[in-house]
Amino acid sequence: MILTDTHLAEGIYNITFDWPVFFSQLFGFAVIVWFFVKYVVPPVKRIMNNAQDQIRRQLEESEAAAQRLATAKAAYDNAVAEAQAELDRMREEARADADRIIQQMREAAAAEVERVRKQGRDQILQYRRQMIRDLEQDLAAAMLALTEEKVREQIGSPQARADSIERFLEDLEALANSGEAARRQPQTERK
Repeated sequence: MILTDTHLAEGIYNITFDWPVFFSQLFGFAVIVWFFVKYVVPPVKRIMNNAQDQIRRQLEESEAAAQRLATAKAAYDNAVAEAQAELDRMREEARADADRIIQQMREAAAAEVERVRKQGRDQILQYRRQMIRDLEQDLAAAMLALTEEKVREQIGSPQARADSIERFLEDLEALANSGEAARRQPQTERK
């Protein structure tokens, strides 16, 4: 196999090299490359730069959002902790208020019980006094009735009347005599 200018290989492939076609194809390729570099690459580059800028901005925004998220999470955690502390404080205040109210109610109930007891004692004492007065009156009335009945029985007979009148007169006489003796004593003492 011998190589010539026009044929590179013989056989099944029959490859030949044609310089004018090669240069025209090279020129066409250069024109296509120039066309791509001049008209296609700048818009594609611009689109790629815009896309890169947009991705860079999105990354920066994502980082800023992540920082804001971290700040918001910290603020949320802080707010939750403060709310829990406030809730605990409010619970303690509510317990203290409840204990204070219970103590006040116990004191008020104790005062009310003491007042009711005192009022009950006073009322019982008043009922007792009233009952004693009523019993004394009933007893006096019963004694008078019994005495009157006994006197009537005693005076009912003529002999008892005479004895009674005689005793009454003797008592009067004794009383009169004792009155004279009493009048005489102050006169003798003056002398």
